[in-house]
Amino acid sequence: MYPSLFITLLLVSFANAHSEIRVQHRVVHPNLPMTPWSELGTVALPSLHSISPLGSPATLVSSDTLLDDLVQSVDPTVEGAMYQVALERPGVADDVWPTSVVKACHLPGSTSAHITIHFSPTGLPFAVDHFVSPVPHDGSCPAHDTRKSYPALNATVTLIPELRTPPPLTAEGEPIAPAPEKSFLQKYWIYMVAILGVLLISGPTDEPAGNSGGQGGR
Repeated sequence: MYPSLFITLLLVSFANAHSEIRVQHRVVHPNLPMTPWSELGTVALPSLHSISPLGSPATLVSSDTLLDDLVQSVDPTVEGAMYQVALERPGVADDVWPTSVVKACHLPGSTSAHITIHFSPTGLPFAVDHFVSPVPHDGSCPAHDTRKSYPALNATVTLIPELRTPPPLTAEGEPIAPAPEKSFLQKYWIYMVAILGVLLISGPTDEPAGNSGGQGGR
């Protein structure tokens, strides 16, 4: 009873831990001390099987301290500043979190943003794409004032599962059927024939010679 109860509780806790993703963000600059992550928001996750191969929409619930966190970070108008968005992985070092990077200078003047989260076939989020709009065609930083305003943080979210490798196809476009599993005799018949051949070549075992003479009379 106790092992089954433990397994049940373990599965429930695992499901709860993966029912949402915490999205982190920060503005960084290569010549300045590293800015710590702060929470951008959370994304509730549906069942992996319910996510469309073409992508399913999700909702980002923004953090209450979103704007305050950004105001206290590096000025995005500083040349070379970058804006990072990452998917938090509890218990994993943040330098290996799935991360997307854009120029921070595009953030203050943006009017929309989009986040795409990619999932492995096992349901693990392994990549994130983050885009803001509008962005100049040449990717240059637009001319704007230096006020720290961030009007584009009402981001839309799309969840995309990674598709499994398709099976090989014939010239007619039909899936190639896998080779049927061989039986025990099909796998090992050659060894059985070799053993039988050895037995036939060696012949029957010679019996020890008996007494050639009969028993003498009394």
